[in-house]
Amino acid sequence: MGGQLVAAQPVISSGSPANNARSTDRAHVQTEHLAGEATFDAALQQAARSSSRLSSAASQHWQTLHFLKTSRVPRVQVQAGVDSFARLRSWLRTLPVQREQNASPNASIEPAPAVVAQNGPLVAQPPVTTGTTPAISAVPGVDGVQGATSNPMPLDAYPHPPADNGRGMHWIPTLGSPPAVVDHFVKEMKDMHIKWGVFLNDGTNVGANDYLAQKLTQAGIEPVLRVYTPGLVPIGGDLQAMVRHYKSLGVRYFQLYNEPNLRVETGGNPPDVQRYLDLWLPAAEAVTKAGGLPGFGALSPQGEYDDRKFLRNALRGIKARGKVGVLDHAWLAIHNYTGPRALDDPNGFLRFEQYDRIVRDELGRSLPVIGTEGGTHVSNLVSEKEQTQMVTGAYDYMRHRQPYNFAYTYWLIANEAGGGKDAEFGHYALFRPDGTSPLVDALRRMA
Repeated sequence: MGGQLVAAQPVISSGSPANNARSTDRAHVQTEHLAGEATFDAALQQAARSSSRLSSAASQHWQTLHFLKTSRVPRVQVQAGVDSFARLRSWLRTLPVQREQNASPNASIEPAPAVVAQNGPLVAQPPVTTGTTPAISAVPGVDGVQGATSNPMPLDAYPHPPADNGRGMHWIPTLGSPPAVVDHFVKEMKDMHIKWGVFLNDGTNVGANDYLAQKLTQAGIEPVLRVYTPGLVPIGGDLQAMVRHYKSLGVRYFQLYNEPNLRVETGGNPPDVQRYLDLWLPAAEAVTKAGGLPGFGALSPQGEYDDRKFLRNALRGIKARGKVGVLDHAWLAIHNYTGPRALDDPNGFLRFEQYDRIVRDELGRSLPVIGTEGGTHVSNLVSEKEQTQMVTGAYDYMRHRQPYNFAYTYWLIANEAGGGKDAEFGHYALFRPDGTSPLVDALRRMA
């Protein structure tokens, strides 16, 4: 999400500059219409005449029409849509696509969003082996690669909350919450039968989230700590000490970095798999040494670098470096937003199936997939009623999910109502100053 993250009272511990939490984090998306339709149509016509994927003029104008409000770079927005968005998709589907060599079948333009419709409940399908890439899990040195997985943690050995139903919720987008806010919203999460809770922690600092971690654990909610950094930069401080501290309070899952396939998360630089691995691998090793479970930073489903291609290339990069053992206790974070896509659209809620196929192609086994953001949000394409149907349908699916599919997490429980300072996030919150989303009551009624 673009915008600012501001620590709520009490003030976060010293050693963390306040501006580190202000401009570059992207937890979610926000649209803004800035330019006229005539210019947009002209750019699309130019793209068609040039028979290219999309001319730079059209691309630049599209990023001007719909972008993340950050201090760095525009970002294409596809979660919500407008008429020009639909026309853009229509144009793109008529243009020839230049695929990169060895790119995945879905590595370019995705299909147009499906209408919000459901034909009965979704049923989890067992994994299907694609047979496209040989597994290497027990064979060191395949294709000259060293370091096959030494002793991977079985899926059923990863921790779960009691009575796990796979329902997750993202906490308020601040770096700390006062006890009164924690007490109120942890109770709300419990009333909605939430079993996984994702929250932001300011780098390696400790203290600001102690009470939250304890209350989540006491409520039977599995805490997932996202190590907040201002973009793709080294994690400063003592990461192992932070992990040990929060592990003693009940936190076992630690997400490292966020959406590295987005320019807004890479300081405006083109997303780079190798740069990400340079940072993620040593951080993951530190988390593991301290007894935590490192999460592969959640990829954006609409990044400038296709998330599926990024995932595959990252896994291959890890193998090439002889570091597959780092994945022995790792898990994969996912942001499976739907936008207006139907729940059975493989490019929306079901995106975890594509991720799992890639992981099994490259590793010969599954990794746990944990949603750390996701959901369906009200827009000019999705009504409140449709949102409720979609989100409750997704949570209902999780009752009978695949063994690797641990949690689906809705973004976001509250913003201003819980001390969040960035008004852009308010639209997505279940609890708002002007009232409560109908989705809350629907989730409370779900057994």
